[in-house]
Formats: sequence, structure tokens, C-alpha cells
Amino acid sequence: MNITKATRQGVKPLVGIYGESGTGKTYSALLLARGFVGPSGRPCLVDSESGRGSLYADVLPGGYDVAGLEPPFTPARYIEAIDAVESAGYSIGILDSGSHEWELGVLDLAAANEERSGKAGLHNWRAPKAEHAKFMLRLLRSKIPWIVCLRAKHKSRQGKDERGKTVIIRDEFTSPIQSEEFLFEMTAHGETLADHSFRLTKHSHPTLKDCFPVQGPITVATGEALARWCAAPGSSPPADGRTSAKAALWKLAKPIWIEQPEASRLQAVEVQLRQWKILAPSQTLADLSAEQLSEATSKLSIAIGETQT
Repeated sequence: MNITKATRQGVKPLVGIYGESGTGKTYSALLLARGFVGPSGRPCLVDSESGRGSLYADVLPGGYDVAGLEPPFTPARYIEAIDAVESAGYSIGILDSGSHEWELGVLDLAAANEERSGKAGLHNWRAPKAEHAKFMLRLLRSKIPWIVCLRAKHKSRQGKDERGKTVIIRDEFTSPIQSEEFLFEMTAHGETLADHSFRLTKHSHPTLKDCFPVQGPITVATGEALARWCAAPGSSPPADGRTSAKAALWKLAKPIWIEQPEASRLQAVEVQLRQWKILAPSQTLADLSAEQLSEATSKLSIAIGETQT
């Protein structure tokens, strides 16, 4: 046993992102991953959703790799996927979707046990839950950071209205489809909403919340902030991440208009962004949010790539 002084340096975060279909879970995870590992880092997305994980190949700066995960979606198969991504030397992994491990893995194993035994009861859950525990332990002990995307739904319950009549009450926010204990193991987790904004629902350290947006969606800058937080105490930037997002755009744009004076260069960038309808006629670069700056960086990166080919 090696006993050393505790330090936050080198933390490998485990982040959960959950939400309904179409709220931007996968793209949020990819942006978070790219920001965390930087321009030269290697993200790998484990896709259990029949190729949907490749939809953003042309818009994520720097690209990413995909590992297709086919049924059965047992905990053991997910462990194999984690082993494969880690062994291949990737910088960060994304599981999309982690819900399949529970609803099409653990639940199916328990149902199969009940069918074989012909008797309902907790004994049918013993082995499947043990397999699930192994999956969670493997995820927690991984040598690389992981982001887990989870499907979610609104739960409903019976209640009484003002007249005492029984009514069905629908929760305002969604609940992830996974075991009840799953999210407790996350370093941080949150919900993607219908407008693609992100609602942080857990942060395991008081200053960790500063890495995530107070309002609006996850961006590359969010991942950069999380990486700095994991690297050293007290290093997380403001929540909106505009400073680092603007710096990334400027770094990409500068070589294109290098011959022009700085003021003219800024004007040229703003003209291009207005053509892409990212910047309104009355706006300047200073008015853009971190999300808009990241979108501009992504579009500019793609445009440069097309020019070079």
C-alpha cells in the first residue's frame, strides 16, 4: 500500500449526461470530450445505437473515432468495450448509451433467470446485479476519463388536485434510465433540455460547478474548463467559457488574415460570421456566447479543411 499526500491533480472524471431523445446528449458529450483532451487528443465513442454516434463526424473539431457495440448489451460486453478503448490508447471514452447496459442488459438477464426458474423473486436479480457491479467498478477504475450518455424520461405519479380529485402528476425534469445507484458514482452529471441547454444536477466538489454553464449548452470550452479543474486546484475559469472559446476561434482565424492589421482582421472574421448567420448585423464578436463562438470555430475549421483539399 502506497500512502501519499492527497492532491486533485490527475483526476479522471466520470461525467453523466442524460436527457430525452433529441436534446443533444451525444453532441454535448463530444464537445465536452474534445475540450477536455484538447485539439490533438483522441476521443472514442462507443456507439450502441446503430451508427447514430457518427452523425457529428463533420462538425466536431478534430474529429473522433467510433467503436460499434452490438447486442447483447450485457455488462460484460460493456466491460469489453471499456477494455478495448483503453488498450487502444484513446485519451477519453464516451459510452452512448449507458442505458442499454441496464434496460437491455441487466433487466433482460433477470427476466431470463425468472423464465428459467419459473419463479419470481429477488434470486433472479442476484447474478445480473453482480455483473452490473463489475461494470461499474471497471468504469470507476479506468485509466482514462469517461462520459456516459443516458436516455431519460419524465416519471409520473398519482396526486390530488385542489378539489381532492386524483390526477397524474408528471415530473418537471427527466430521470435517467439506469440503476438508481449509477449516478451516485459520477464526478458530475446533468440533464440536457429540449433547447439543448445543460442543467447540472450533481457536482462532487464545491468548485466543480464553475466548469459547467449556468445557462446554455455544453461547449468545447466546458471541457477545457473541466480539464483545468482536474489538473490543479483553483484553476477553473468562469462558467460560460467565453474567453477560451474566443481564443480558440482567434487562433484558427489569425493565419487566414495574417497579412491584415488586427482591426481589419477582426472585421474580416465578423463579416464571415455574418455570412454564416452566426453573427447578427448589429452584433460584434464580443456579443457572442461561448456556444456561438464554438460553432464559429467548428465552421471555420471545416471551411479550412475544404480549402486545403
